[in-house]
Amino acid sequence: MPEAAHLPASPPSGGSRPLRKRFVLTAMGCAGGLIMLDQTVVAVALGPMARSLGLTTWVMHRVVLVYVLALSAFAPVGGMAARRFGLLGTFRCGIVLFAVASGACGLTPAGDAAAPFLLLMRALQGVGAGLMIPVATTVITNVYEEHERGRALAVYAGLAQVFFSLGPVVGAVLTQYLGWRSVFPAGVPVAAAALWLAARAGVEEERGRGALTVVQPVAVIASVGAVVLALYQCGIWGLADPRTPAALTVAAAALVLAVRLVLRSREPLVNLRLLRIRPYAVATALTFLVQGPQLIVMVHGTLFLRQAMHLPPLTTGLALLPLVGALTTGTFLSGHLLDRHRSIRVPVLLGLTAATLGAALWTAALPSRAYLWQVPGMVLAGIGMGMPVPALSAELMRAVPQHDRADASVLRQTLRQLGGAVGLALAGALVLAANDDTADAAGIVTATATPVAFVTADAFLLAALLSATALLPVRAPAKVDPAGRGPAHRRP
Repeated sequence: MPEAAHLPASPPSGGSRPLRKRFVLTAMGCAGGLIMLDQTVVAVALGPMARSLGLTTWVMHRVVLVYVLALSAFAPVGGMAARRFGLLGTFRCGIVLFAVASGACGLTPAGDAAAPFLLLMRALQGVGAGLMIPVATTVITNVYEEHERGRALAVYAGLAQVFFSLGPVVGAVLTQYLGWRSVFPAGVPVAAAALWLAARAGVEEERGRGALTVVQPVAVIASVGAVVLALYQCGIWGLADPRTPAALTVAAAALVLAVRLVLRSREPLVNLRLLRIRPYAVATALTFLVQGPQLIVMVHGTLFLRQAMHLPPLTTGLALLPLVGALTTGTFLSGHLLDRHRSIRVPVLLGLTAATLGAALWTAALPSRAYLWQVPGMVLAGIGMGMPVPALSAELMRAVPQHDRADASVLRQTLRQLGGAVGLALAGALVLAANDDTADAAGIVTATATPVAFVTADAFLLAALLSATALLPVRAPAKVDPAGRGPAHRRP
């Protein structure tokens, strides 16, 4: 049974309960911000990094993909560690590992060792993120009352989005004036701030006594990696190559075996049976579909500005502000709409509609290479993609009883990040297929290949919009009581 985190009823001299709640929220927001900051900072530095180290497009894509893949694969391991060592102990270990690996990325050697070293450190960053990210939502959910939770989760996501917004500018300034190596240690001060705030909050928790297993983590990590890498290899081998269907078949079989192993375990690594709760399953599936497009447009939109439009790093960072600023606006707007309407249909459907239209407008504007024509699509897509996730996060936690929320957070984060990895791998495969060999060797995504990635993002958003329209409840569901006996939840 996962432990519960809470603030003591009579807070010690560290501060009042409301103030300590804000410490918790800010600490978890900083943790989420680390992950979001890394994505946008690295996106701006990809081009200069590839030229400096002689990386191919294949390796350049993997610099982003291996991080997201490690995050999604190790999120269940983070949940297992939290059950054994406590939520906050796991949280601290994750942040420290993330910070150390971030600093090491900036020390990547030149030559043949560059790609293996950089990919290894990026994978370790993902492991650190996987240890801490499932903890954040669980701690916030346990500390805040239900009537405060929607706004608190929106503020948490919004704080993360603020770092996401700062990433392009911070990365651009550092890359232009100090070089690409300086962007990786940028998150270390944020990690230190998160550790200090968590200590100041004085959150109490009861440590669980969950067993540590090896077979399940290995099976899950191997199967998730096999699926994502098989998708990516499709772009290298081509659909006509016999290795493509063979790799996809093996990956699918490995995933099925891993799922069966987890389901049959007496102490499962992640509680897949929570997917029998319909509201939770629907919200998780939509979160999966929404995560991929955001990573696709961020990575390939940045590369388009740098490589196709030949903008310098600082100008590229500034050019991305309409997108990341709109994402932050949409995130904060989601919480207000959810609290006002008491139904996730409003922020989710409104957001997905705006995101689908905005991404289509942005895609249509790419061939002109005129920046001003891209801005309306950036803004509309950013606001739209920022709105669904906070509302879906609140629905995910509302749909399960309190004693299942830690497991629910782990499964939700696993599938959310897996959605990002799958979307990025699929877009990367299609871009590699459309790119010419000379550009691949030089680490360049051509202007004709970039729209292929955007069309992939459009397809994910359209699928999410159609699914949300069909599956989300028209009326706000009844509340779930803490024991899980409410009408919206039946124990599997």
